[in-house]
Amino acid sequence: MPENQETDKSISLEEKDYRILLRDLPEGVGITDIEENLLYVNEAFAKMLGYTSEELTGRNVASLIPPDEKRTLKEETELRAAGRSSAYNLRMLNKNGEEIIVRVSGVPRRSKSGEVIGTMAVVIDITSGEKTEQMLRKLSRAVEQSPTSVVITDACGTIEYVNPKFTELTGYSESEAIGENPRVLKSGLTPEETYVELWKEITAGREWRGVFVNKKKNGDLYWEDAWISPIKQPNGAITHFVAVKQDISRRVEAERLLQYSLRDLELYSSFLQHDMRNDLQLLLNHIEASLMMVESRNPIHGYLETAEGVAERMVRLLDVFGRPGSEERNLEKILMKAKAQAEKAHSNLQARIEMKTKDPVFVSARLLPMVFDNLMRNSAEFAAKSVEVIVEVSIEEDTIVVLFTDSGPGISEEVKQNLFDKGASTTGGGYGLYLSRKVIQAYGGSMNLVQHNGEGAAFRITLPIA
Repeated sequence: MPENQETDKSISLEEKDYRILLRDLPEGVGITDIEENLLYVNEAFAKMLGYTSEELTGRNVASLIPPDEKRTLKEETELRAAGRSSAYNLRMLNKNGEEIIVRVSGVPRRSKSGEVIGTMAVVIDITSGEKTEQMLRKLSRAVEQSPTSVVITDACGTIEYVNPKFTELTGYSESEAIGENPRVLKSGLTPEETYVELWKEITAGREWRGVFVNKKKNGDLYWEDAWISPIKQPNGAITHFVAVKQDISRRVEAERLLQYSLRDLELYSSFLQHDMRNDLQLLLNHIEASLMMVESRNPIHGYLETAEGVAERMVRLLDVFGRPGSEERNLEKILMKAKAQAEKAHSNLQARIEMKTKDPVFVSARLLPMVFDNLMRNSAEFAAKSVEVIVEVSIEEDTIVVLFTDSGPGISEEVKQNLFDKGASTTGGGYGLYLSRKVIQAYGGSMNLVQHNGEGAAFRITLPIA
């Protein structure tokens, strides 16, 4: 056989082998002309995009990518046209219009004369891996930018990572902390049992939460609320521990000051109960003796009765704090008592209680008498002459509604704007309505100024039924 025939046969076999190789490669392979028109794609490439090889042959690569990727394609094509290979990530569109991310490794395809006439490229789908990397980058940024301190240790407790918040809070730099044990922060004020329990829980594969009193690099103490969890391999083996810790020093200090304030308030209340009650009782005794010596027709008798009513009201306020658990919870009884006290203390006031429901009872009503005492006192004090107060009580679904109206001069538009603000009143400077609304809100209700037929003021109060 002539030598040239043997050579042609050898070349023919090589081309056939190459085609089989390209066809059966698990990676995608594409061959294009200089304008990126697909001349050949193997089955893996076509399957990657959801097409057949025949459907892709003749398509331009630009038609298979999102518009914002065309610049990348153009730059890489120009690079290969200049005779250089390139490798890059590219977003492509499958047959359903969904994006996938591929890794393209392309080399120039040359003619026999050496001229670049297109591209030969291997294309690998990296969508899953890229999404995982993107998620890891997001998680990394979240940890880096977290407002809480994050520490990761190995299974023996040696620090391998700290985030910027840790360094800001403790004063230890990243290089100073890595390689250390978290015990470098121990102040000696956290009970040793806390650490024993912590280590027992996390080495058993469970999460632990607790509070540490730790010490910064400069010696300052701070309080941390910590969550510590094990990091496990798929087989359950613990490789690391991660701690997420929040500085609660301000909260602890606020709670400490609150405890001091509550203690002082309790002592003050005790003194108030004892001293003021004695003084008021002495005053009531003198008023009662004076009433016995003054005829009822004498104008002084009326003044004494008013003074007696005011003093009794003060005793009643002291009683609110004097006998915990003994408060009246029946609204009708509360209102009737407030009416009697107000009419006795203010001779110009007449009150009428209209119960449109029977025996409404609250979960708690210890401070409620103060609200109605305050409203009736306001009605009496701001009325030039006599004033009538009407209190209507009804039920709307599971809510008690109290409509309090009076026949007084009403409230000006200017005052209405900040009527319930702290320090505001119908005369300027007061706490009555501000505190009254706070009491109602504390019981889960509401208190608002409302419009009503006629002159005077009207307040709508709602309270939950027990």
